[in-house]
Amino acid sequence: MNNPVLLIIIPLLLAFVSVIIKKAGKWILLLGVLINTVLAFFITTGETIIGGFLPPAGINLVVTQFTLVGVILINSLMLLTIIMSIDLVGKYSVILLTALAGINGMLLTGDLFNLFIFMEITVIAAYILSAQAKKYHHTITYLIIGSVGSTFYLLGIILLYHLTGSLNMADVAAKLPLLTTKELLVPILLIFIGIGVEVKLLPVSGWVKGVYAHANRLIAPLFASIIAGTALFVFGKLFVSVLPLSDTLTMLILVMSVMTFVFGEFAAFKQKQVKEILLFSSIGQAGLITALFISGLVYAAVILIISNVVSKLIMFTIAGAFTEKYQTDNYHSLSGVFVHNKITGIAFTIAALSMTGIPLLIGFYAKLNILIGFFHAGNYVLPVIVLLMTIVEGAYIIKLLLALWAPGKEGQVSLESFAVEKKQLLSVKNTAICLIVALVLIVGGTLIDTTSKIVTNGQPLLGDESPYFIISQSKGGE
Repeated sequence: MNNPVLLIIIPLLLAFVSVIIKKAGKWILLLGVLINTVLAFFITTGETIIGGFLPPAGINLVVTQFTLVGVILINSLMLLTIIMSIDLVGKYSVILLTALAGINGMLLTGDLFNLFIFMEITVIAAYILSAQAKKYHHTITYLIIGSVGSTFYLLGIILLYHLTGSLNMADVAAKLPLLTTKELLVPILLIFIGIGVEVKLLPVSGWVKGVYAHANRLIAPLFASIIAGTALFVFGKLFVSVLPLSDTLTMLILVMSVMTFVFGEFAAFKQKQVKEILLFSSIGQAGLITALFISGLVYAAVILIISNVVSKLIMFTIAGAFTEKYQTDNYHSLSGVFVHNKITGIAFTIAALSMTGIPLLIGFYAKLNILIGFFHAGNYVLPVIVLLMTIVEGAYIIKLLLALWAPGKEGQVSLESFAVEKKQLLSVKNTAICLIVALVLIVGGTLIDTTSKIVTNGQPLLGDESPYFIISQSKGGE
């Protein structure tokens, strides 16, 4: 197999090169992301020892099928983001390459302390990128909350080291069941809060609105799809296969996750700005995904991550174009904007409908697995909450799509003359990419047996034997 350490080393080396050859920075960035994406498809599952010292004393990178899905997905999204917004890269090529190294390190590391190091690399890059809008008070808010989260995570792993004498994830996972619930309560809560900052869980998601709402079409997808997706994969790995949760901790984290889900969806319903709708939707979906991980529905969580990060990549890119072309993303001020940008509008609409779970789209397949998975586990409360929040989500998405497609005010006959001023939102290249990516959402939701085979490769994800629904099952199996 290709050595997964290359996914970390190559971006770091190219970051140094781009410091020396500044004029070629964006092309070096594009090269690095392209190499990483290609390599990601050739990585196979297994363990790589770094430095020749065996774990738990030594450092290792661990690739499971779960990790592999995350690595391929995140690197591919990074490549698409850079290709679509390479004109906005400017002086950020070094930062973006460093962030890519940190992101891959977070996904691949098998050591809790090295996870902290890679998290710090990633979030420091994120702090710098969040300042692109020159809304420095929002960056400072993010810096303060992020620093508190990092401190909590570090304190948590220090306590775990004191209890187990190890920071290797596999070794810690083997030793923690021997400890009491009382001993584990504080360290696990501290780690949960630390990871929760980047996952965007209540009450540590206060930084999200200020950063996302003012981000451009490069930075917004980077945060909403790539960094958020990485954080969710890390959350799943830690809280499903490394850190054992008592019944009390499971219920506490589950309640916080569900509260985040409900808050995010209702907050999105109240917004008028497209990016604010999307950012609160992202908070809500993060809450649902963490609830799935805590409930052991790993496959459903992974499919929902894929649906959300791909949809948000398209939607935040187009929302950034709204601000770029019209200096606003208030959907009332963008009435009928898709009348003049039909292909862009189709891509946005497919992504939005997948997010709400419309049949034949991958978002529907995700929610079907969620509902069946909860019922299979004997949980009848969470499916009701999921269905109710899906109605809320559908309501604000329909309201948004009607405003962007139908010119004129509510109650008026929809005439093209009422539409906002005609401007091309995206270049032909970016429009084509958004449409192709949107079609992936259709293919993934239609060929669900194929989707299942690609995601699982016939292996359980972190012990989850799902999927709970595939077409071959509905036909009685093969």
